[in-house]
Amino acid sequence: MNINFFDFNSGINLKKGYLLVAQPLLIDSYFNRSVILICDHNKNGTVGLQINKSSNQNLKNINSKILKNENIFLGGPVDKSMFFLHKKNIISNESIKINNDLFFSKNIDYLHDLIKNNEIKKDQFKLFIGYSGWNKGQLQEELNENSWIVIPKFDSNIIFSDNYKNIWRHVLQNSSKTHKMFSNYPINPRLN
Repeated sequence: MNINFFDFNSGINLKKGYLLVAQPLLIDSYFNRSVILICDHNKNGTVGLQINKSSNQNLKNINSKILKNENIFLGGPVDKSMFFLHKKNIISNESIKINNDLFFSKNIDYLHDLIKNNEIKKDQFKLFIGYSGWNKGQLQEELNENSWIVIPKFDSNIIFSDNYKNIWRHVLQNSSKTHKMFSNYPINPRLN
């Protein structure tokens, strides 16, 4: 029997709404222990938001008292525009549907209005600066190199968790037995 625990390529066809989880041996400093929600995936490429890394910034320079002290997450290294995810299904041209539970938008004024009009609560959205993007074929190459673990099913509430530093571990612990084993893998195994 040939068992290769470090072969994360599951053969799952990537779709919007899936999670990409950085495999435990990924040493890329930006994406180390990252969890990325795929917001769009088509023949031209892929767009996602890194959901578990805070930017340690806030919206001091935005004209919104409601959003001023909200935590902003690093969506990825592409662009420095603001984006947000929300989980309340509000019919609008301002949001793009990712799946039945999650929606994506770039219009921060729209988010402000949703909060002001009590159409969305603070635990139903997450702010991002930048996004993660891959050109046609680029992400498939990274999947073939075992850089990412594809997680098709997960509890969408984890995206909005206050315990964002443990999202990587939580997602792995709640997927397969092999992935659960790696949820406790040290950041630097040489220091063990």
